[in-house]
Amino acid sequence: MISSMTGYGRAEKNINDQKAVVEITSVNNRFLETQIRLPRTLIALESKIKKLLSVKLHRGKVNFSLSFEDSVQPGSRLALNTEVAEMYYRVYSDLKKRLNLAGDISLDHFIGLPDIITAESSEIDLEKIWSGIESVCQEALDSHCRARLTEGESLYADFAARLNILSGYINRVKAQAGNNINHYRQKLDQRIKEIMGDFPVDQQRIAMELTLMAEKMDITEEITRLESHVANFASALTQENSVGKRLAFILQEMHREANTIASKVMDYEISELVINIKEELEKLREQSMNIE
Repeated sequence: MISSMTGYGRAEKNINDQKAVVEITSVNNRFLETQIRLPRTLIALESKIKKLLSVKLHRGKVNFSLSFEDSVQPGSRLALNTEVAEMYYRVYSDLKKRLNLAGDISLDHFIGLPDIITAESSEIDLEKIWSGIESVCQEALDSHCRARLTEGESLYADFAARLNILSGYINRVKAQAGNNINHYRQKLDQRIKEIMGDFPVDQQRIAMELTLMAEKMDITEEITRLESHVANFASALTQENSVGKRLAFILQEMHREANTIASKVMDYEISELVINIKEELEKLREQSMNIE
């Protein structure tokens, strides 16, 4: 079943008494492009995460984020910077003395001051922490893929309906194709009468002209190829692998055949049907841009 390139997935897990939250979002893109946001201490895990994502995602612009609800990152601990605290105390004491201020200096004066309490990083075992992070990443990825497949099911229903409409137009073109040369003959006869009037006309020359034009205006091959492309498109929609690019190539060939038919026909009804075919092909193209 086809999969959309847009989706959202989320998962969370307690790792070392901290809640790790992974979110994955994606939008359309010609190729797979990943943007990964990690805590500073876990930057070295970026390559592992990219490899994990590429196993199931093949196209789309993917945004991955891993965060911890606690403000302290893994491998960090809070520490008091006594030197900075003493500097603040000396400044407060000097200010109190210079301005002759009343009251004592208390802990409340230090709350919220920058650089007094810092998070110090300690050595962490990335392989050990990856064993915990990998599972939550995989869970978020699975959730993301399910969302893509759900949207893909909706797109599949739309594709099936449009292919049915497209096949109907092609069948009508096939039924009308025999009138193409007849329409040309009528125009040719009318033009000859306007020019020649009652003068005799060489019917053999006219027959030769009609034979040559019948070959040039024959659209049987184009109709057959167009029908084949419709069948290939429908078959591609049932494949399990990434088919977005294949659908785009098939649609290019459909447009080429439709343009060739348009250049050959003189029958107004066929011309109108070709316009309808192109409209449906454009709608299919717009939808195919969402497919992985």
